Amino acid sequence: MKVKGKKIVLGITGSIAAYKGIEVVRELQKRGATVKAAITEAGKSFIGKLTLEALTGYPVYDKVIPKSGTEIRHTSLAQWGELLVIAPATANTLAKIAYGIADTSVTELALCFGRGIVAPAMNVRMYENPVTQENMKKLRDLGWEIVEPKSGYLACGETGRGRLAEVREIVEAVEYWFYPKILSGKKVVVTAGPTREYIDPVRFISNPSSGKMGYAIAKVAAAMGAEVTLISGKTCLDVPYRVKRITVETVEQMKEAALKEFEKADVYISAAAVGDYTPVKRSNEKIKKGEGELVLRLKRTTDILKLIGQRKREDQVVVGFAAETGNLVKNAKEKLRKKNLDLIVANDVRKGVFGSSETEVFVLNSKGNFTEIRGSKEGVAEGILKLVAEIMKRRG
Repeated sequence: MKVKGKKIVLGITGSIAAYKGIEVVRELQKRGATVKAAITEAGKSFIGKLTLEALTGYPVYDKVIPKSGTEIRHTSLAQWGELLVIAPATANTLAKIAYGIADTSVTELALCFGRGIVAPAMNVRMYENPVTQENMKKLRDLGWEIVEPKSGYLACGETGRGRLAEVREIVEAVEYWFYPKILSGKKVVVTAGPTREYIDPVRFISNPSSGKMGYAIAKVAAAMGAEVTLISGKTCLDVPYRVKRITVETVEQMKEAALKEFEKADVYISAAAVGDYTPVKRSNEKIKKGEGELVLRLKRTTDILKLIGQRKREDQVVVGFAAETGNLVKNAKEKLRKKNLDLIVANDVRKGVFGSSETEVFVLNSKGNFTEIRGSKEGVAEGILKLVAEIMKRRG
């Protein structure tokens, strides 16, 4: 986890969503970060200073004018912290940061840090106001990461954009902050999860893929600065921060989405568990249970990765996966050659990789060189993407 051992300063301002700042503290701590907090006078109207001190274990910075003889908190916190996260950030706070006004504990810190992460929360009318939009643009230009608010039912009773982003997204934005941006400006397409081939309206052929590996790759690619499109079969996983997801069910649907997205991609990574067979004929009615055997005739599905390999340009990198139960190296080499891949990631499914958060893979390149990577799926994803970045760098 990229936030393990990091020193984070969390700023909380006067929003009804201030209580979610407590959740942000806990989630960052679970990932190994040390968190100190600052809160504005308006923020203390919603949550107590004592609560934050109890959770963080540190004094909370809340006074712009310190008592005589005490340390200058805004400068000492800026020297201590590696990142400032303001969640929630009101429209008023955004405006002050954009114009360098430092009249609260949080805006003082913003001026000292110079950049960081802000998660706005406000009424939809305030959010959509051109002044607020201009302020957010200015902050982006200054290097601030803005975790955009969500649409939904707001505290004021209106519906629209302005609800604080999910805590998960804010924490992922913090994780992204510490990744090297080696894929900045690149478009990455990742396929993930299982496909379904329907026998009748209620039964289908599928596999136990959870999609975790593909989702981890999509997340880390986005963290490394890429524009990421995730083409996913049905899973229970959340869409990673700053990732666009296209949900599909069948092999044919995945093929159509993959070929369309591949045209403008720099990198294509096929981590989906794509079904190899589909029923010759799908029943439009539920097949009734009988006394005898049911014979199901199957035919091959389209080999999506092979089609991608045939269409690959010299400036594109294509990565495949080989889930094997034996002859791992031999089968991976053959698949890499036949499908015109740049890299293939081979793993032994007998080791229980489906649904697991840990994995072990061997990555083979077109020159026959192997790299072994083991660990969490995000750690393995990082290793794979570093190899991809090296290929792109060599090609110029």
